[in-house]
Amino acid sequence: MKAGYIKAHHQFELRDVTLPELPEDEVLVKVMACGFCGHDKILADYKAQDWEPFGHEFAGVVEAAGAKVTGLKVGDRVVVMTSMFVTSPMSDFVLNGRPDLAYESLVDYVNRPHVEMGFAEKTLVPECLCYKFDGIPDEEACFAEPMGVAADLVKTADIKLGDDVVVMGCGAIGLMALQMAKASGARKIWAVDQSGCRKKAELALGYGADEVLFTDTADITEYPWPKGGVDRVLVTTPPKTIDIATRLCRPGGIIAFLGIGYGERGMVTFDSNIVHLNKLQIRGSNAMPALYFPFVFDMMHAGLVKVDKMITNTFTLDELPGALNAYLDDAAGTCKAVMINR
Repeated sequence: MKAGYIKAHHQFELRDVTLPELPEDEVLVKVMACGFCGHDKILADYKAQDWEPFGHEFAGVVEAAGAKVTGLKVGDRVVVMTSMFVTSPMSDFVLNGRPDLAYESLVDYVNRPHVEMGFAEKTLVPECLCYKFDGIPDEEACFAEPMGVAADLVKTADIKLGDDVVVMGCGAIGLMALQMAKASGARKIWAVDQSGCRKKAELALGYGADEVLFTDTADITEYPWPKGGVDRVLVTTPPKTIDIATRLCRPGGIIAFLGIGYGERGMVTFDSNIVHLNKLQIRGSNAMPALYFPFVFDMMHAGLVKVDKMITNTFTLDELPGALNAYLDDAAGTCKAVMINR
């Protein structure tokens, strides 16, 4: 069968691979849709020095189940959680009500040895990482994993009714977080990106942003905020932008941040006096284990978070190498690329 592989600097290829024997606690999933993640792009640009399988935002159909699988059957539609706490129910974190911090006890899809991932015809997945769903198109259901990331960001920010909010970064996660901030009662929302990201700015306005600010055409720290600053900043941009976020807050503001910066890109500087004197909080967000799948499907069913318009590029597995390069080369007109298999 065919599977997609990635290597640094926008290199993609298809390979013929053979699936291993189905483990007794796993299922064989026929991939129906798989989204190209922003972290996949980071790997394409900086990290993947050797060819690696990729794709962790996917929905599919169970085609076979291992002998010990009890909760899934052939024909079930599933999305895949990238990680899940399952092995240490007596850990201190779990007993104190924080299973999301029990990292030592994760079953991890992304970092386990693979011969295939979501960009493939089929893949093997532990039963515990599959979440059954219905009533949502596959190409929208595959947003469940990044939507959980956006949900953790919004929950970490603790947005209150009437808060003024800035969302930094109008990628898929930022746009979903924007919609959640709106549903949480934000009074006004500003989206922040670069002026070249025309489609993302258009989507931000369509999803409820009051205004889009561009960091490459103006100093947004000089913007005339109605309250003299904002109450919450949701940062989905590179770590270095935390410094800008601190300068947008009014006293008592909260900055919620997600994102990985490899090597020196993970190092940030900011004026500690701004944080200290204004009693700001900088809070890290990390939806690991994969959190909130029932929650995000409830939001999709209720129409509180809509993702269909974010899908600007679709392609088949056979088209993957050229399609993803075309997507990455068109920052102005794109938002999210999704592979669809039929």
